[in-house]
Amino acid sequence: MVHQRPAPHLLDEPENSLSAEKQLELAQHLTDSARFFGCQFVIATHSPFLLATRGAKLYNMDAQPPAPDRWTHLPNMRAYFVFFMAHHSDFD
Repeated sequence: MVHQRPAPHLLDEPENSLSAEKQLELAQHLTDSARFFGCQFVIATHSPFLLATRGAKLYNMDAQPPAPDRWTHLPNMRAYFVFFMAHHSDFD
């Protein structure tokens, strides 16, 4: 029996219209699908919940040329960091 490698799933901003809680659920579902079923995903996203997926290979598409990067170094994530640090005292 010949086993074919599964085709990658292409997802364009799957987090759109999802709450933070549902984005976390989606991230776990994608992780489980990759781990248990060998699924591969190519995802365009701005979601910190998806970008922070352990073991994911990320590319900074704003770099010229696009290059691998850590999710914490991406400009969008730095903007979140700066925002939440400026408002950290608002969280009880």
